Amino acid sequence: MAEDLLVGALTNGQYKKTTASTEATKSETTNSTSKTASKNNGTEYNQEMFLKLLTAEMQYQDPLEPTDNSQYVTQLASFTQIETLQTVKSSMESLQANSMVGKVVSLTVDGKTVEGKVDFVTKDDDDVMKVSVNGNLYDMSKIDSVVDEEYYTAKYLSSLLTDAINALPKAEEVTLKDEEKIGTATSYMNAMDAYSLSFVSEDLITKYNAVVSQFEKLKSAKEAADKESEEAAVEEA
Repeated sequence: MAEDLLVGALTNGQYKKTTASTEATKSETTNSTSKTASKNNGTEYNQEMFLKLLTAEMQYQDPLEPTDNSQYVTQLASFTQIETLQTVKSSMESLQANSMVGKVVSLTVDGKTVEGKVDFVTKDDDDVMKVSVNGNLYDMSKIDSVVDEEYYTAKYLSSLLTDAINALPKAEEVTLKDEEKIGTATSYMNAMDAYSLSFVSEDLITKYNAVVSQFEKLKSAKEAADKESEEAAVEEA
């Protein structure tokens, strides 16, 4: 019983930790390890781990060869430097995240590219920085690049025009019933400048022009036919 209360004992002139001392050290390590899983916060984890290990080291040091106090001072100084660096890193991450607000970013999520403007940034319960894009929250680490807003707008408009032109029939198959589809494509075309149009393939532009030209011919022919009918009706009257 008395041995269990000892930090260590001398055996044949050599210092040896008791079973209780060894188990206490293991307990400290186990408790620190379990906290790693429950609290994955860099600064808090390191601080708690460091202080527990330092306390255990001081408590269970060899009384015949105690650790030099200067070593503890050195360890404390090193920890303070590390803690300061972690604080600076956290502050830099917050500044970087806040600077993203209002900018258009490109992210890779589950192998897919997501583009949109960052509405706001926040931290989740695990202290991970999140950015809100298109109404969804993503890890800031998923951001691949910051996209120029003019480029983003041009790409967006070009995608709308591309879809609208692809929805049009071939020029030789155009009828007057296609007026709404042609009107949609024309509205996108008129909203775009030369830079935006540069993202649309020449083949699609050629198709659009051919479809519009054919539609205008059909429309003119119908108007002429309607006018003749009206004039004939007036003559008969």
